[in-house]
Amino acid sequence: MTNKQYANMIRQGHFIYWDMLGRLRGLENHKESDLQWLTGNINYNYFTGTSDAMAVIERMRNNEIPKNLVLLADSMEENPAEPFLATGLFKEGSGCTGMAHELLDTILPEPDKRINLFRVHETSQLKAAGAILNTVFEYRFFSFDHFAEMMENDGQFFYLAEYDGIPAGACMSQHGDNFVAISWAGTLPGYRKLGIAGHLIQLAERDGITHGKTAGVLEGRPDAVGSYRRIGYREYCRSIDLELV
Repeated sequence: MTNKQYANMIRQGHFIYWDMLGRLRGLENHKESDLQWLTGNINYNYFTGTSDAMAVIERMRNNEIPKNLVLLADSMEENPAEPFLATGLFKEGSGCTGMAHELLDTILPEPDKRINLFRVHETSQLKAAGAILNTVFEYRFFSFDHFAEMMENDGQFFYLAEYDGIPAGACMSQHGDNFVAISWAGTLPGYRKLGIAGHLIQLAERDGITHGKTAGVLEGRPDAVGSYRRIGYREYCRSIDLELV
């Protein structure tokens, strides 16, 4: 598979995630040819493939679109933020690295016998997974009902890891046309560096294979990129966060 094909999958996974979030939170989803954004009373996000910085800034100032940007590059080398940063009007965030690999390219050793992995089916498992994700990622607006609604979506799954019978880690996956998009892979403090997140991701990937998917994609924050490399993921593109100040 080519680098461009991987980058396109990562981009598609990005939008699958935000489309889901918009529907879940009742946000208004706007789409133009090269722009997409969500508006509502909780969350604002805006995506662009355009380099027409001044036109975008004017629309922000007129409150037509939100004042934060997520710019999606097509490669690691490309920097679509340059025309925006050149104005001196934006603050840059950390962004994410788009990563991908062929499913089952890398096989982890068998997990520690104290680790049990599940695809979530039962209410008690979903409650445990949701509590872990809200804690690890410091979310404040996902209730159990929200997680239950997500699990009803076609091609969306949750996974739970227990360590010595205690819920310790969780992750979520969403299925695209021929890929699995992984999100929210997290482990509670005290259970980290045991390989739990990697095994959860690979469980989600194995599910993807049974549904005919050929690749896994995810977006990694800077502190997580090394961990994803260890389970076979490689960097293909990046997203850059900007905020009009």
